[in-house]
Amino acid sequence: MQTPAEENYLKALWYLGGAEKEVSLQALAQRMGTTPGAVTDMVKKLADKEYIYYRPYHGVRLTEKGTNIAVRVIRRHRIWETFVSQKLGYTGEKIHTLAERLEHLCDDEFIERLYTYLGRPAIDPHGDEIPVVAPILYPLSRLSRGQRARICGYLEEPAITEALRILNIQIGDVVEVIGPFPVDKALWIRCGERECVLPPTVAENLFVDIV
Repeated sequence: MQTPAEENYLKALWYLGGAEKEVSLQALAQRMGTTPGAVTDMVKKLADKEYIYYRPYHGVRLTEKGTNIAVRVIRRHRIWETFVSQKLGYTGEKIHTLAERLEHLCDDEFIERLYTYLGRPAIDPHGDEIPVVAPILYPLSRLSRGQRARICGYLEEPAITEALRILNIQIGDVVEVIGPFPVDKALWIRCGERECVLPPTVAENLFVDIV
């Protein structure tokens, strides 16, 4: 798990082109508005966590893991900018300032729900593209009444595979949670025109992308 400060450094590296090339510590210090010594300390921490490649006296570059985190932070930032602008009426520099704080205060599941609530916008209020990231998958059992999701995978155990075959539920299907079923903690869902009741072991091991 990364701290807000670590996320800010990774985001700064991404803006400096650190996903494709080495960035000097001087350039990073200038971007962060801090001293080279402070940057060196943080760079060592990020390298220990395998978020960056660090070559002393040369520079730093984002790893795949670090790039993924940076893009997710930027995505959260731009979604929050869209929310505070469209729904709360903020304008100007205040949009960016609020988003800088809010981007660190919620997990990806919350952000994806907020993104869906906003109508899945393509750009933020400044006209910048909201980055697309790989879908975040959740057990179907975690969804609330009325939520819709796309089936993306499942635990490949014989009992679960057989249950899905009998229920005619396939990867790619979009389902809607009707609510808990009053027997055996099962989950009541709608799949197309059909309604199904999933045993808890199936609902917990069926992985979905919220739509």
